[in-house]
Amino acid sequence: MLDVLMSDKAKQQGLKRYPLLADDRGVIFVYEKDNMSKYDFSEIGYQCRILFLDSNFKTIYQELTKPYQSKLVSCTQPFKYVIEIGKND
Repeated sequence: MLDVLMSDKAKQQGLKRYPLLADDRGVIFVYEKDNMSKYDFSEIGYQCRILFLDSNFKTIYQELTKPYQSKLVSCTQPFKYVIEIGKND
């Protein structure tokens, strides 16, 4: 199940709203126009799979993050949707 994040405030909070996210839960960021934002996981204490999708819902890049990862995650191509899914091992 994905929670839809459309407002700027919800997008800024992102996964920080979820102290723990089950493997079958996540969020989807929906952008009106193609986007090139970078994503910060430095305050997220669990692994997460992040997927960048184009306007046709095709995955153009994905990455598995580490807990409290300092490196920003970005995609080299414009995207319209981003999905972040909890990854607990």
